[in-house]
Amino acid sequence: MALRFSALKVLTSPTDNACMKFRTEVELPSTQLQLLPDTRCMMFGSCFAEHIGRRMRETRMSVDVNPFGVIYNPLSVHAALTMLLENSFPDEALFEGDDGMWHSRLHSGAFSAATREACEASVRARFDAAAVALSRLDVLFVTFGFARAYIYKVCGQVAGNCHKQPSRDFIVRDLSPADIVEIWQPLLQRLRALRPELQVVFTVSPYRYRKTGLHGNALGKASLLLAIDELCRLNEGCHYFPAYEIVLDELRDYRFFEADMLHPSAVAIDYVWERFRTWAFAPSMHEMHAEWEKLHRALQHRPLQPDSEAAKRFREQTEQQLKAFEQKWKLSPYVAEDETARV
Repeated sequence: MALRFSALKVLTSPTDNACMKFRTEVELPSTQLQLLPDTRCMMFGSCFAEHIGRRMRETRMSVDVNPFGVIYNPLSVHAALTMLLENSFPDEALFEGDDGMWHSRLHSGAFSAATREACEASVRARFDAAAVALSRLDVLFVTFGFARAYIYKVCGQVAGNCHKQPSRDFIVRDLSPADIVEIWQPLLQRLRALRPELQVVFTVSPYRYRKTGLHGNALGKASLLLAIDELCRLNEGCHYFPAYEIVLDELRDYRFFEADMLHPSAVAIDYVWERFRTWAFAPSMHEMHAEWEKLHRALQHRPLQPDSEAAKRFREQTEQQLKAFEQKWKLSPYVAEDETARV
């Protein structure tokens, strides 16, 4: 016992009883969102917005996740939001690529199709729904991935996705902080004119944009961070959530990245999600989330004997609990993830 006690004393600070800390914890913003169960949200931007938006949707929040698909730079997101505000989508954005598929210059490849009609139908369905959602929005989340934009030479439109077209078809533009503020400041004013109580939350994706080199990536992230800082200073109701710093400075380890060492891993995304919930959820939202997690596990349960009386009783009880939960929180009927059509 004496040996164990002395070993414990060696690991303890001689001056106090505080535990040693082996990481730097990023401070969350002092102003909180206070998201409620009925808060209407929209996510725009990089794949990081997609991941966090999916977790919000799984929590039964009302959220439209990337109606243009995954897009990365401030100019592309600006173009998409402007079109939704004006409820106008240009027909010339659709084109037939070298691969024989039809694409939208403003959308990700998730909207591409074998025919123009199929591509347009996919784009229009999400566009019309998003335009309505934007007019009723409470919180807009915007995640910038990098500060480089690609402009189609043939029409002058910014590319939401290059769809593997040759580089000679594009003008490359690296956006400075001043460039980003210049285009986004009027847009934020338009959005607030439409929805005076609108809250806007900016984040920067932790993904490393290796195409410009690591130094170029750092410069691009710096441009995004400086621009967001200025936009938040100029506009009431604008916030910055430090997802980038949480992954790069708090987790700060390659084990929190995928095998390519560029994309954050599922564990890292889960951790950022937990930090985000701490910052953004109102007490009632925390309560609803706790109830839903327990109920969701029951809905996902697959009994070994699905036709047994015990399994039938379990399903009936779970369905009753689900109806009571939806009535309590005034939610639309639950649709299982594998039954939900996603773009």
